[in-house]
Amino acid sequence: MVLGIDVGSMYTKGVLFDGKVIKKLVVKTAFKPRQAISEIKNQLTGFDKIIATGYGRELVEDAYKVITEVSAFARGSTYFNPEIKTIIDIGGQDSKVIKVKNGKVVKFVMNDRCAAGTGNFIEKIAQSLNLSLLEFGERALKSEKPETIDSLCVVMAETEILSLVQEGKRLEDIIFGVCDSLIRRINGIAGQIGIEEPLLFCGGGALNPGLVKA
Repeated sequence: MVLGIDVGSMYTKGVLFDGKVIKKLVVKTAFKPRQAISEIKNQLTGFDKIIATGYGRELVEDAYKVITEVSAFARGSTYFNPEIKTIIDIGGQDSKVIKVKNGKVVKFVMNDRCAAGTGNFIEKIAQSLNLSLLEFGERALKSEKPETIDSLCVVMAETEILSLVQEGKRLEDIIFGVCDSLIRRINGIAGQIGIEEPLLFCGGGALNPGLVKA
């Protein structure tokens, strides 16, 4: 039985796998990745070996194998659908668009220079609006006339959003505008390699219904 550990910038994920998913666990990485790794190993027991991925993969000192998250996404996509051609990953620290074929990476592009193109952007905006990530995503679905958010950085976007709130714009429309803004940035980098269907949307961003709809 294999324990897969993905040490991400915001969350650390663990999966016990033996031909199928046996058990899984997600814990916050925060600024204590080693503690998160230990918690995963203590909670998901009975494994024979560990395969590590994610930004903190090198911190999993007893890993049998270490692979990049790009390769992990490509291989994992075949588990869900061998026909997958494009993977969009919106994570806390960066976003990626990956072209795959038969579980192997063909090419990929990523946005890791600007927080406005990552899940961290959504989290910061949600915090500024005093909303949980769950509430943020649910309210985005209630948008009737989405507002346009043009700012290219988190600080400027927060200022732009505050102005819209003060103008009396519906919060749901502002929130969906934020989701749409992030997806437009993803589409921008995706244009470098193109998007082919079937498509797999993953990463923490895939849990946000507003981003899925956008």
